[in-house]
Amino acid sequence: MDLNLKVSLPQDFSMLCDLFQVAPEVIIQKFINRVSFPFYYSRPDGNERWATLFFLNEIMEGSPQIQAELPLHEPFMDALAEVVFKYLDGGNKNVEKAEVAGRKVMKKWHKHILAERKK
Repeated sequence: MDLNLKVSLPQDFSMLCDLFQVAPEVIIQKFINRVSFPFYYSRPDGNERWATLFFLNEIMEGSPQIQAELPLHEPFMDALAEVVFKYLDGGNKNVEKAEVAGRKVMKKWHKHILAERKK
């Protein structure tokens, strides 16, 4: 999905981009590319998890609607963790398989939640 977004860049962020000669859209794109539950669960020691941790923190502090829906999400979050950890029991050699299996759960989760919201 491509979106044409307009965001306000805070001065601190803009200055850091200038200092390190990096385009803001490059950093933002790299950040959002790393927001992934399957990736997060399949690489428990990876630094790349920070984007997903930030996302989770924002969700947990989110709107009352998000808080009200959490019970709908929990079974899928548990299933995602379970399937990923099952693949990782054999060690890190199955990281990619764990991530793929996690994405299958995410697709079911997505479909279920969208259906619930239509009710």
